[in-house]
Amino acid sequence: MGLKISEFAARHQVTTKMLRHYDEIGVLKPSAIDPVTGYRQYEEHQAAVLNWVLILRSLDFSLAEIKSIVSGPVLSAELAQRLRRKRIEIVAGMNVQLQKNYLINRLIQIVEQEEFRMEQLGELLKLKQDSVHELKKNMPNMEVFLETALEIISGSTEAEEIAVLRFDIRHFKGINDRYGFETGDKVILACFEIIRQCLERTSCKSCIGRAHGDEFVVCIQAEQAVVERLAAAVLDSLENLDYRALGCGEAIGGRIGYLYAEKRRIDDIRRMIENSIEAVHEAARQDSCYAIYSERYA
Repeated sequence: MGLKISEFAARHQVTTKMLRHYDEIGVLKPSAIDPVTGYRQYEEHQAAVLNWVLILRSLDFSLAEIKSIVSGPVLSAELAQRLRRKRIEIVAGMNVQLQKNYLINRLIQIVEQEEFRMEQLGELLKLKQDSVHELKKNMPNMEVFLETALEIISGSTEAEEIAVLRFDIRHFKGINDRYGFETGDKVILACFEIIRQCLERTSCKSCIGRAHGDEFVVCIQAEQAVVERLAAAVLDSLENLDYRALGCGEAIGGRIGYLYAEKRRIDDIRRMIENSIEAVHEAARQDSCYAIYSERYA
């Protein structure tokens, strides 16, 4: 025997208003509706669907997305892909939210000070080291980068070109040794931001991740000419950044190595990412503060 809507709602700690709304939009329909009273009835096995709806809502899936997932057969691989895509969205927003959190905390501190003046708001532009550390820690890691790269490749045509670039900060260990790890963290953040802004200006599908230490890796769907301009723009920005504002008394060079190929020639993006290590080593062998090395991926 079915459960009344009030019974089903109470058993699963939701409201009847929510269940009625889910019925109206087709997310979770009752098992039956009494033709005389119009009362909705639910079966206990529908709790499994309700649980999926609640979980997906907590992860910020839209009701339209949830309806498409729970209303019909969905392959496990397709659902896993949707969940990975949502995880990428969440991680991508972490840096922005962390920065807002630190800025608002500092704003509260400044406002609560005696004799507060509006001119003091300029201090918000100076992030404390704990803020820098948290922002650096939450840069996209290689797992998130790989998932986003796979999304870019899957959405490209067979003839479109994909490039993997690896960025290396020149003599970064010496920066830590001479100026300290706090300054080194600020340099890492500055370089990450330079690469991110240059990527945005290309308007191409792309993603960035922190490979390790002083290296970043990028995947971009773009022709080689665009990739060349991107690499040159990053190196030019690195060269012209005022590192003294970061506590570093010397200019910092960078090297970029990249591989590119049409999508149909890429058998394994993981291997292409690994091979980019040798590409950036080749750029380093040019013995230049600012060097680019490119190679077609076979």
